[in-house]
Order: sequence, then C-alpha cells, then structure tokens
Amino acid sequence: MKRILQFAFMLAVCLVLLPLFLQEASASEPKTAIGTVQSNDGLRLREKPDKFSATITIAQDGDTVLILRKEGDWYLVNYNLYIGYMHQNYLIVTDRLEVDLGEGAIDADLVNLRSGPDERSPMLYQLDRDERVHILGFANGWYRVLQEETTGYIRSDEIALLEKPAHNTDGVAWVADENDPTACSPAGEQIAACARQYLGCAYVYGGESPSGFDCSGFVQYVYAQLGYTVNRTATAQLADGYNVPYDSLLPGDIIYFGYGSTATHVGIYLGNGEFIHAQSSATGVVITALSDPWYASRYLCAHRIAS
Repeated sequence: MKRILQFAFMLAVCLVLLPLFLQEASASEPKTAIGTVQSNDGLRLREKPDKFSATITIAQDGDTVLILRKEGDWYLVNYNLYIGYMHQNYLIVTDRLEVDLGEGAIDADLVNLRSGPDERSPMLYQLDRDERVHILGFANGWYRVLQEETTGYIRSDEIALLEKPAHNTDGVAWVADENDPTACSPAGEQIAACARQYLGCAYVYGGESPSGFDCSGFVQYVYAQLGYTVNRTATAQLADGYNVPYDSLLPGDIIYFGYGSTATHVGIYLGNGEFIHAQSSATGVVITALSDPWYASRYLCAHRIAS
C-alpha cells in the first residue's frame, strides 16, 4: 500500500510539472535566423512583401540582417534597426553565424545566461531587464553574448537590439526624387523601427518599461533606446523637438492629441498614415491610423526629435 501511495504521489507531481516542461520546450524553439545580403547592386528593404512596395532603405552586399519570419518568397527582417521585407533570392540564410550584432538590452524581467544555445545547457547566472550585453553571434534562435567578462547564450526573443551590426554599412537612403521634401530621415526610421519591437506590450498607467507602458512612458522609452532624451508626460513632451506640419510627417515624429495647449495622448508616427502608441489597458501597444475618427478629432500637433 505504501508503494502504491508513493507511486500515486509521484504521478501527481509529474502531471503538475509536465505543462511547465512543455511550455519551456515550446519557448526554446528557434524563431529567427541570420541572413547575409548577396547582391552587387544592393538589396531593397521594402515596407510590404511586394516588389512594388515602397523602399525603406537599400542594404549593401555582405550586410547582415536578422530574419524574423518568412512570408511566401519574402523575409520580414530587421536591418540596421529598420523593419521591412527582403526577397529570398538575394539572402543567404543560416541558423548559425559568428557575427558582431552590436549592443542589446535584456527585454524580459529575469533572463538566464546559459553556457550553450539550448535550455538544457547549464545556467551561468541571471540578468535583469534593461541590462546591456554585446551580441557576438547567433546559433539556432539564441544569441551568443558577452556580459562583463562572461560569454554565454540568451534566447533571441529576450534581447532587444540597440544598434546595427558592427560590420554593416549604413545602407543607402532611398529618395524617390532628390527634390522631394518628404524624404525619410534615417534617424526617424530607426525610432519607428525600435518602436515596432514593442508592439503588443501591456499598458500600465505610469509604466515606462516593456513590462508595461503608458503613452508618454512608451515614447520616452523608445527614444531613450537610441540616445534621445524627452520629457516624461504627454504635455511636457510638447516642449521637445520642433513643430512639423501634418502634411510633412515622417517616421519617428511624435504625434500629440488633446486640446489647446494640453496633450492628453501621444504616440510615434510610423509612416503611411499610421502611428504606434500605448493605447489602453484593453489593447496595450498598438498601431492605429491617424484617420481613425477618435484620434483625427483630437489631433493636436507633431514634433520632430530625430533628424
């Protein structure tokens, strides 16, 4: 009888722990890869997976991109912190590469630094949110990183990239017409690309980190990742940057909503008539059209910080 009770107890423990092991195994599945541009004429980073879609910038032969996912004949990639699409025919894709990807920040509350690129590898120690690491390579969905004097591995979904790969060119800024005053600012595009990384994060009143943002906390946090200082509240942020006419908006511009001299809400313009913002506790960080009636009726102004 005693053995039966012991067996029953162990079985119950296994049933309780099994979902946790399954969850960890699922979380460790590789989600990304590394691509190397192979095109003597450069490779366009496009806004959509379509050869007629607008060009964001042009990568040069040998540049490295981080692949987020595949969509048909196209890859959604992070190139020099710009997010867009590149055609598969001009990328050499691998799941393992020694490459200097620059500095990154821990993007989860508590992250394990492991000795190898899998969940079974021994844990060296743990890092807190926003701690910085230098990314030395990529292996099966994990980054190989240097943190202080220790080298180890962290899952790629637990680190936010902060700069372009060390060996990459700056790309070629795309201007459809050299006389076009709406040509995109590379700095503004980086702000917009950085903001997109936090799509889906929770809304928390007073929040100012990826664990929870309010509207102005989100704007302040995104700009800080690229070295810009802006004020903390929506109204205070009206003192940042300089005014931009509605018909001259560029990615990275701060969009204000409210009345008179008071801003009650704020977000970051992405281009194509859309902005990203920490909207509410029901939605978190989302992308919304400026033409949305609620926001269109409360549009106040826009300011440019990055130029």
